[in-house]
Amino acid sequence: AIAESQGWKFIASHDIRGKAVPDCWTHEDFPTVWADYPRDYCNDLNAMHEAWCSLTLWEHQEFRHELQAVIAYAQEDEEPHKGPCHSVCNATALQRAEAYLKTIGKWNES
Repeated sequence: AIAESQGWKFIASHDIRGKAVPDCWTHEDFPTVWADYPRDYCNDLNAMHEAWCSLTLWEHQEFRHELQAVIAYAQEDEEPHKGPCHSVCNATALQRAEAYLKTIGKWNES
């Protein structure tokens, strides 16, 4: 869902002139360029930063609230944290991905 929000489109495996083409991704700006997978948003802070940069000012505020909620939920069973700023600054790519998807309304609990 993050890749799609960044202009990537999934193309299922198919045949072109009798030749099998595996699952791949293409970008709306470069439709003839294919990739196995555009970015590893759940593990790459740089990729999540690029996604974050695409948000509007209002969405940045919503993202911050969502990220604080994601972090607070993850820390319920851990030692008390050093404060919200410390936690947000040290959020993992996975935590940022969850907050991003919640911000853009694409989060799926399943």
